[in-house]
Order: sequence, then structure tokens, then C-alpha cells
Amino acid sequence: MFRGHPPILVALEATAIMAFLVFAAVFTQTNESDGQLVPLDPSTLVAGPSQERWYGIFFQEHHVGFSVSRTSNTVDGGQLFEQRASFRFAAAGQVQEVITAGAATVDTVGRLKRFDFFMAADPVRMSVEGAVEGNEIVMDVNQAGETSELRFPVSRPPQVGLSFERVLNEQELAPGLSFKVPYFDPVTLAEGEMDVDVVGVEIIPGTAEEAWWLERTFSGVETRMLVTGSGEVLREESALGLQSVRMSREEAQDVPTTDGPVDLIAQTAVRVEGAIPNARQTTRLTLELRGAAGSRVPAFPPFQVRAEDQVTLRKPTVNELRAGTAISVDLDAHPEMEAWVTHTPTIASAHPEMMTKAAELVASAPDRLTAVQEIAQFVDTYVEDVPVVGVPNGLDVLRRGQGDCNEHTALFVSLARAVKIPARIAAGVVYSDRVPGTAGMGAFYYHAWPEVQMAPSEPWIAIDPTFGQFPADATHVKLVQGDLDRQIEIMSYMGRLGFKIVSSGTGTNEP
Repeated sequence: MFRGHPPILVALEATAIMAFLVFAAVFTQTNESDGQLVPLDPSTLVAGPSQERWYGIFFQEHHVGFSVSRTSNTVDGGQLFEQRASFRFAAAGQVQEVITAGAATVDTVGRLKRFDFFMAADPVRMSVEGAVEGNEIVMDVNQAGETSELRFPVSRPPQVGLSFERVLNEQELAPGLSFKVPYFDPVTLAEGEMDVDVVGVEIIPGTAEEAWWLERTFSGVETRMLVTGSGEVLREESALGLQSVRMSREEAQDVPTTDGPVDLIAQTAVRVEGAIPNARQTTRLTLELRGAAGSRVPAFPPFQVRAEDQVTLRKPTVNELRAGTAISVDLDAHPEMEAWVTHTPTIASAHPEMMTKAAELVASAPDRLTAVQEIAQFVDTYVEDVPVVGVPNGLDVLRRGQGDCNEHTALFVSLARAVKIPARIAAGVVYSDRVPGTAGMGAFYYHAWPEVQMAPSEPWIAIDPTFGQFPADATHVKLVQGDLDRQIEIMSYMGRLGFKIVSSGTGTNEP
């Protein structure tokens, strides 16, 4: 056991914050909000194709920011799409100010040529520059003062969020129409097909013009938007309560400064019926699954097992930690582990600084169990618990020594992989009754933590350096695993998941 979890759980909402950033930065929101819709202003629909279009960003009906977009023709007959946004919110009582900007160009037939994206949220900076070259996306990702070149094979040129308008220009929209769009998200580096369905039509208030409701699905996340026949976006909405609404410039920028910002921790918590005493000591937990996404909670045996509408979680026993295994995995004997010891843009395991630190930490460790304990102990004591907005990067955390659960996890996985210990990222929810402003009422909060494999062919073990736990307690409900391209899937659970506590315990956790 290490220094223990922070007195206020500033790290719990890191995954939810990342989801908010993806939504707000590229406007790929999920399905329709249950709250009151912010009305459209028909007078803002006169903007021509090269004029600026302004939008108010709302979260849970609170005006939290604005964005502006512009579409222009290029000299070679293509189009340029530009967008910038500014918004603010709170996490664990700390105000976060975020600025994003992006651009994309397409050729004369609407094929994506180049794109870029920038995000600033002190102290984090991230920029992405990309181009489609033949059957590849070639990207330069700059973060933590380091630039990484990435290449993604594609069967055909994809679209990004900004260039989606051009796709709609090529379609004759009508209820019942369905089509697929190759799509790439430069924020999470996720690539695949987006399914688009036209689900309804309505007359824009104060005009005779028709607009169409579209539902889109990408990486398991359903999205919804209202567009004109020319593809111009009028509104986007999300199950998180996030809305982007077409407005005048003055209305969009009129963001209240007297009211306190909306706190993401309170607004995105997963509600639960019942309570878990001594959550951090819990060794066994059974939950009844509720909500539209409850049936989709996966099983990860032997520590997360599904049975009809319930999930049972168990903390590994001491015997299951498997002492005596060599620190580094033998990839010749176990090539299937290659993916879990590999350097990525956010897991900087091959960087000299990371390799030097990892080697120092495990220098006297006789086996993998001890090495993992040393790395977890270091991350727990070294990283100051503060909310950080942005895409986590292990090298940046090693240099700054600050972060929430995503930063703790990125640093741990980077260090573990640097000495060839198989490690990966898990994301899901964890229980707490210690979140400020909730009067001690327990709930589950979106969270990220590492997993390691202690010996070949053995189950993966959850560790939580944010809470100082090895292994992690049994209130960690895993929903997805993998890097950012997989973590986008957690957004499909937000606002659609709930639990009822069936039983919990702190005693024996033998299988």
C-alpha cells in the first residue's frame, strides 16, 4: 500500500473531461439531450459560404463557451474548413479554460487532403498536423515538446469532423437515407467507418427552409445533429447535456462570468442505488446493471464476471500476483505481448528519459512483482494530484509531475513498457463517496487505471496508482481497454448507465 488516495478525488473525472474535450473540440456529440433545447436564432442563417458562423456551447443548459467556423473556396477548386472554440468548466472545484482550433482542406471532389488541430489548456499544449498521402494518413503529433510521426493505412481517404460538411453536400438528404463515411478523429487517433442515418426533417422556426436530423455512429458512439440541405450545421447535441447551437456572434460570446462554471464531476457521475462502506478496502462487489447501456457492460474474467443483469467484481488475491516471474517479457516466446510493450504517441516507453527512469526504479527488483510495486510506488508519490485538461502523455507527466488519473496511468504504463513489462490502460468507473459538493452521497465516477500481466498466460491485474493501490479494489468497473483510439468508446456509456448495489464485502476474496 502506498500513500493512499487523495483526500479529494480530483482525478476521478479525467476520463469524462477527455470525453467533453472530444465532443467540444470536434463537435461529434452523442444523442439528443433530455434537457431543454436552446432555441435557434433564424436571423443567423443568412451567412454565406465564406462568412463566419457562430455557435454557443452549452453544458447542462449552462452557457459555457462559443465556437466559430468558416468555409472558404481554395484557389485549386477545393474547400477550406476552419473552426476555433473557447470554453470553461470546473473539475473538483478548479476552473479549466480550454482553447481549440482546427482546419481541414478537401480537393475538388471532396477528398480530404490536409488537416490540423490545436488545443491549449494550461499547462498542456497539443498540436496535430496531418495529410492523406496515397493509402496512408501521415501525422505529426506534438506534445510535451516532442514530435512523433504516425502513419495509418487507409483503404480510402477519410473525413474529419471539420470536413463532414462537404460529405453532406454530396448527399440528397431525405428521411430514411443511410450511408457510410470513412472517418478519422485526430484527437483520439481513432479510424474507421461512420454510419449516418437521416432520421427526421423539420422546418426551421421563422423560415420556410427544411432541416434534417442526422444520427451518426462512430466507435460505438451515437451522434446527432441538425443540418440544412447544404450541409450547414444548425445544432449538435449530446447525452452528456452538451449542445452547440447556431447564434449571432454577440449571443455566442455572451458567456456568463458571474455564475460559477458547471462542474463535470457532479454532472457526469453514474448514479447508484445503495452505498459501499469502506470502498477502498472492498474485495468483492456485485452490481445490478441499469440504464440503456447497462446490458453492454463487458465481462473480463476472472475478476469481472457477468451473469444476466448483474456484474460481480473481485480483487485479486496475493497468490494471484505471481511472484518470481522475470521482469521483462520474452517476446520471442510470447509475441502476442508485443502490443503491450510498444511505444505510442501517449505512452512514451521508448524515450531515453523514460527508459533511464524505469531502469533506475527496477534496478534492484528481483522479479516482475517487485518491479511493478516499485513503479507504482514512484508514480503514486511523484505525481501531484491535480486535474489536468488535455490528452495524457507519459513523458509530459514524467517532466511535470502533475496530473489526474489519466496522467498517473500514462506514466505508469510508459515506465512499465520501458522495461518490457506488459501493461495497458483500462477505463471505466469507480465508486467514491468523498467527492466535494456531494454531501457524502456515493456514486460511480469515470476513471482510468493501468493493468499489468504478472506472468505469461495469467490474468491481467488492475493497479491504481492514483489511489495508491496494488492491486486495485473491487469497485473498479472496467468498460474499455486500450489507448485513446479505444477510450473514445467510453463516451457511449455516459448518461446511459446506472447501478444498484446487490452486495459488497471486505473479507475473503478467494475465487
